[in-house]
This record gives sequence, structure tokens and C-alpha cells, in this order.
Amino acid sequence: APAGPPPAAQPPAAPPAPVSSAPAGGGDPAQIRQMWPQILEAVKNRRRFTWILLSQNAQVVGFDGKTLQVGFPNAGARDSFCNGGSDEVLRQALNDALGVQWQVEALVDPSGGGSGGGPGGPSGPGPGFGAGPGATGGGAGARSAVAAPAAAGPP
Repeated sequence: APAGPPPAAQPPAAPPAPVSSAPAGGGDPAQIRQMWPQILEAVKNRRRFTWILLSQNAQVVGFDGKTLQVGFPNAGARDSFCNGGSDEVLRQALNDALGVQWQVEALVDPSGGGSGGGPGGPSGPGPGFGAGPGATGGGAGARSAVAAPAAAGPP
């Protein structure tokens, strides 16, 4: 009788195939953030209400190769996005702009920033008494930084 080939030699050939369908590679949220102005433009062409919601309240918080996670500053903004059918508009716009069939997941992102350090605010600067207004200003700055590249897109 033959020695028998090891069964573990065959399976590794199959898994890499589905990942290659996404132009962003595997699942890099930073690449999606770079494409966000292009995605927003496709959303704007489909539905202006959804574009306003996304451009003023949302940011890319995660991406795993097939599901785009969009963060909103509060549950009200997220619910308005989901209940108004805007999640489907974004899904269709992703197909228009990038030719992909991704799922869209809306989340509440209380940090107001990207997927960075999170609770680094209080320990950073010494005077923590102005944490309220400072945190609000930082959140607004982070959101406007996401929308800013739209104007400076093509060099």
C-alpha cells in the first residue's frame, strides 16, 4: 500500500480567491477612507439626502474586505441613515463607483475619530477642565478632515 499523501497539502489553494474581487485589497479601512470622496460623489448622484447624511455625519470606521462599517456620532444619525434606506443607496453607490458588492453596516462611533487610540484625550494635555468643548472641537475637526479631500481630489 502507498504511504498516503498528507491531506493538509490540498486545502490552502482555495481561500485566497474571494478576497481578490475587492479593489481595495484585503480589508484596509485607510484605503477606503482615501476613496471616500469618490464614493460620496456616487452617493450624491443617487440621492442627495443620503449624501448629506454621510458627508456631514459619517466616517469609515472599519472594513474587512466585504463589509464597510460606517460610523455615526450618535444613534439618531445612524437610525436616520438606516431607516431611510440610505444604507441601500450607499451599497448601490459602492457598486457604481468601485464595481463592488459590499455590505454596509452602520455603527454608533462615539469617539468621533477614526479607529485610533480612543481614550487618549484626558491623559494627553495637562489642563483637563476644558474637556467638553475640546472634545467637541476635535470631533468636528476629524469629521471635516474626512470631507476636505473632496475639494483637493485631482491634482
